[in-house]
Amino acid sequence: MIKKNIIGAALAVLVLAGTSYAQESTEQGNSSQGQGSSEEHSRRAPSQVAIDACSGKAVGDTCEYTNSRGEDKTGACANTSDGQTVFCKRIRKTSS
Repeated sequence: MIKKNIIGAALAVLVLAGTSYAQESTEQGNSSQGQGSSEEHSRRAPSQVAIDACSGKAVGDTCEYTNSRGEDKTGACANTSDGQTVFCKRIRKTSS
């Protein structure tokens, strides 16, 4: 009888520990997902040269600028995710 009580108590401890671990893992997963989505929403702001390249242009107009590394970039004017700024969004070349 004592053996059964000890085994039962041990199983209860393992179940509680497992439940606690699962809850902690879920909470960590949710917080990292939250961080990921907030990072997506807080992408880097466009550079001033990319903003200047669309000065006086409408969304969809073609634009060109030279980045801080001296590389010429071509793109199309687009709004930032908050809709407050028009900037030259680079068109990335895809390799075929």
